[in-house]
Amino acid sequence: QKAVPMTPARISPSLLVTLLAFASAAALAQDANRIPTEDDYFASVPVVLTASRLDQPLNEAPGAITVIDRNTIRMSGSRTLAEVLRLVPGYLVGGYNGANPNAAYHIPLDDYGSRNLVLIDGRPVYSSILVGDTHRGMMDVMLEDIERIEVLRGANSAAYGANAMFGVINIITRHSADTTGADMALTKGSGQVWDRRVRVGGGDETAAFRLSAGEQRDNGYLNTHDDRRLSQAHLRTDFKPTIMDDVMVSGGISRLSAGDGFPDSAGNPLRTIYSRDTYFNAQWRHQLDSGDEWKMSANYMEDWTRDATPYPLLPAVIIDFSGTGRRVNLEGQRKVTLSPTVRSVVGAGYKEESAYSPPLYSQEDWITFREKRVFGTVEWRFQPELLLNGGLFVGDHSRAGTYGAPRLMLNWLPSPEHTFRIGANESVRTPGISEYEGDVRYYLNGTLLKRTVAARGNVEPERLKSQEIGYLGRFTPSSLTVDLRLYRERMTSVISTAEYNAADGSKLTDYVNRDGLELRGVEGQLRWKPHHAIELWVNHSIEHLRWDDDRRNTELKAYPPSEATLLACFMHLPGDIEFTVMTQRTGAMYWRDYRDPIPTIRRTDVRVAKSFLLDQRRLELSYTVQGLEGATSTFLSSQNMQKGLRNFVQLKVEI
Repeated sequence: QKAVPMTPARISPSLLVTLLAFASAAALAQDANRIPTEDDYFASVPVVLTASRLDQPLNEAPGAITVIDRNTIRMSGSRTLAEVLRLVPGYLVGGYNGANPNAAYHIPLDDYGSRNLVLIDGRPVYSSILVGDTHRGMMDVMLEDIERIEVLRGANSAAYGANAMFGVINIITRHSADTTGADMALTKGSGQVWDRRVRVGGGDETAAFRLSAGEQRDNGYLNTHDDRRLSQAHLRTDFKPTIMDDVMVSGGISRLSAGDGFPDSAGNPLRTIYSRDTYFNAQWRHQLDSGDEWKMSANYMEDWTRDATPYPLLPAVIIDFSGTGRRVNLEGQRKVTLSPTVRSVVGAGYKEESAYSPPLYSQEDWITFREKRVFGTVEWRFQPELLLNGGLFVGDHSRAGTYGAPRLMLNWLPSPEHTFRIGANESVRTPGISEYEGDVRYYLNGTLLKRTVAARGNVEPERLKSQEIGYLGRFTPSSLTVDLRLYRERMTSVISTAEYNAADGSKLTDYVNRDGLELRGVEGQLRWKPHHAIELWVNHSIEHLRWDDDRRNTELKAYPPSEATLLACFMHLPGDIEFTVMTQRTGAMYWRDYRDPIPTIRRTDVRVAKSFLLDQRRLELSYTVQGLEGATSTFLSSQNMQKGLRNFVQLKVEI
């Protein structure tokens, strides 16, 4: 069991406000005679790809999208992608222990993020071994390599098919021509934080490469056996063989050793789990003209897990959840401008995912699912201020059968600064391999001792129907942007576990479709730049969840917080000093079920950084404190899981 570490003196809210006021005054005094321009308030409207696969200005996208750039990621002081997603309205950040951080949009229906779609340079990163979990794949990127993150808040199977049920997290890494030279970073702090990273690159716009490698270590939550050691290496190369062609090839490996289990648990004993992810990704773009483009992509991912330990009550029996998953994904698409008012993208793809795990499936063969897919989007500007977007995805899954996911969205732009959006879509999640084929048995000296999981394969895909009304406004004179989303989401055929009686009278676990649920809510984000050196973010979400069978004490049902708020201030101060403060309040919730209520969480982070030159090398020294309020309950309150105050120093050097 971990003891609560010694913490620095607490910073009271009044003192924090005073510091913030002085820092703001200093920033406002800087360049006092400078005449602000519109560019100080608004960069050009971001062009995003996540909503429809068409490149379109953010205010014309058929969905609510939050864009987080690399500067904001750096100034947030985050060490994991899950922490960065706190900046997205409606996202909840947790994890079944500190070694496996996870993020869920609106409702945490599982511990693994299987209803999120996470893309890294277009490559889906969910696992093929279990239920399509993404929590491990979210670790397969280094934050310093990210150019920006586009998060579509809401369902988007119409563009990406299964898994894009509750949000799409689209991570775009930096072009290797933008990361030539070398840099390194060292981070050391409480909670056994010890991070190291190095990056080297070279070339130009015609041909360039980047090699990144690093390791992160920490001791996870308090009172929990979840020490983490994550090491990874990534190589990205970019080529431009002709003026019309762009080629990107990347590959990498990530290794994680993570503590797991509980001291007094027979079924989940203390142990260390080892995992390894490897991938290869290739993309080719051929530009025909300004509005037409061919794109071809191919990627491969293998995820391997070693999780085996003796059963404490009978050491001759091994509890084993080890396995290997593989996925091959091929896709081609064509973007074309049909007329001055109509654009479209059409494409087709094929994926094959396999799992090998005798402990989980009680067979020595690989289990393989295949899916063929076609998709398309049409954008029609039938009036200068009215934009209609329709999309359809059709998948043919070797086990789940054929499914479709449509979308229809109307954007009204009464002016370039204001967009109103209304529409509906339907999303699907096909069951994972374990939900169809799970078969867990335990043996003693070659004799079957007990069978616990025996999936009968009758589970149906989950479905989500969504309706939303949105607004995106830019108020240039006040240097303010407002993003609002009002939604109703109806989910049916929710997959859960249930016991049934086997022929011999024993109890077995199956995956079944159980209750449906309905979510209603509103979420918003306000971004305000009162000065070119200051940016304020305010996120707020309100939601209500109702299960069809709302008996909390009889079912394992998650309940999200009714309200959540985040305030962040990013400041560039005189003397190349940066100051960030982020504070959030997340209402009481149930991440897993009613037995583990999580009380209201308050968390405040502060980061101060100073940049300077030394022998023509640029250095940045920063100090970050996470969780000024001290230890707070998280995830499994019954196990006394807590997040503690953590502080660390980081030194970055550009060589």
